[in-house]
Amino acid sequence: MKMLIGGMEVDASNGAVTPNINPATGAVINTVPCATPEDLERTIVNAVEGQKEWAAIPFHKRMEILERFVILAQANEEKIARTMAEEGGKPLAQALGEVGRVKDAFRLYIAEARTMYGKTLPLNSEPRALGDVCFTVFEPLGVIAAICAFNFPGVLFSHKAAAALCTGNSVIIKPASDTPGATMMMTKLLLEAGVPGNAVQCITGSGSVAGDALVADPRVAGVTLTGSTRVGIRIAELCATQLKPYSLELGGNDPFVIFDDVDVDEAVAQALGGRIANAGQICCSSKRFIVQNSMKDAFAKKLAEKLDAMKLGDPLDPETQVGPIINEKSAIHIISQIKHAVEQGAKILCGGTREGCFVRPTVLVDVPKDSDVATNEEIFGPVFPVIGFDTIEEAIAIANNSQYGLSSGILTKDMKKAMKFALEVDAGGCVVGGNGNYRLTQQPFNGHKMSGFGTEGTMYTLHEMVKIKTITLKNMF
Repeated sequence: MKMLIGGMEVDASNGAVTPNINPATGAVINTVPCATPEDLERTIVNAVEGQKEWAAIPFHKRMEILERFVILAQANEEKIARTMAEEGGKPLAQALGEVGRVKDAFRLYIAEARTMYGKTLPLNSEPRALGDVCFTVFEPLGVIAAICAFNFPGVLFSHKAAAALCTGNSVIIKPASDTPGATMMMTKLLLEAGVPGNAVQCITGSGSVAGDALVADPRVAGVTLTGSTRVGIRIAELCATQLKPYSLELGGNDPFVIFDDVDVDEAVAQALGGRIANAGQICCSSKRFIVQNSMKDAFAKKLAEKLDAMKLGDPLDPETQVGPIINEKSAIHIISQIKHAVEQGAKILCGGTREGCFVRPTVLVDVPKDSDVATNEEIFGPVFPVIGFDTIEEAIAIANNSQYGLSSGILTKDMKKAMKFALEVDAGGCVVGGNGNYRLTQQPFNGHKMSGFGTEGTMYTLHEMVKIKTITLKNMF
């Protein structure tokens, strides 16, 4: 694999590489360059010039170029999805669904960018403004560093690259070390569509080296990150020294509250839908199952039965329902988190074992509501901690007793209870009638507390990528 710097496919200047490993088989798919400080310097110099070149292209021409990318992305969906499945472990059907969202997201960003109108202040709004015309325009920030997580390379690429390019910025994309292949393929398609080689570049390497250097460089005007809370704090610290704008979509320990007035089979189906996709490696997946005590045991038993019957295996096998964890280190960490939950009082109803990168889907019962997994410990894998409650007030208290606040969900037939929860839960979103694993391209997607800062979703992301300038025309009438 090569990096894309200045429109050219290049190795790291010192030739250093890391292996790109298929987590399902352990086979080495490819090697990935480790960018050096010299590579980063060249990339940033290119991006500064590339931003000027890209912004100088008339807006309508830029949109035509991005529309050509949509056509190319659609034509290459299967190839991109296969790469995504091989390097990330995502079942092929799920990967195809994600890649299909790339073209849709770009279309929506292009459409939204066409309606980014400035504003004109009311004429003669103040005595000192008589005869003046005052209006606003949007200007690109400049060079955008886009740092992506491993779990959704297609979706994250879309939200970050589309928004940056639609608003006239250049963008340097830093994919996760485990899943760079699909991102490289999509970046190549942007170049093929006509985006200048200096306006969109893709570099690889460790976040602590390549990522930190990008963020800290004063020539980089803005940063957008999807990643862990720990990394997000580091990014915020680096940006603060330059008062540089940043957008952070971070971790979560999202609550899904289930009342006993719903059918237990429906509750189990919603729980599975909110957690098992991508082996539970989704930021806004349900991670705490807060179930009314009167149905808690029945829910956990049926959930365990469903999970025990699921097929784990090769992501390219159409019968596979659960793929591997992204790498063995992460799989080992998940098992350690399960053991820690047991040490704090939880019991394993099913699962709790690992083979290579595969973690058997796990149901934890009798989870104390003040334990780590019930509060501040995010498990990024197929683990279902079940926590009991009696009243809506207790459910809200458990849900809010966390440093995180990304998404949430509630399942009940009582709309008063549902709306009370939706209004009082401290999270960026709430799904009434289902789990919280819900994200549309156009919706505002943001976290409260330690789950992030800034907002993604078409118009919201576009406005994160621009500066507002006010222009005044004195004594015009």
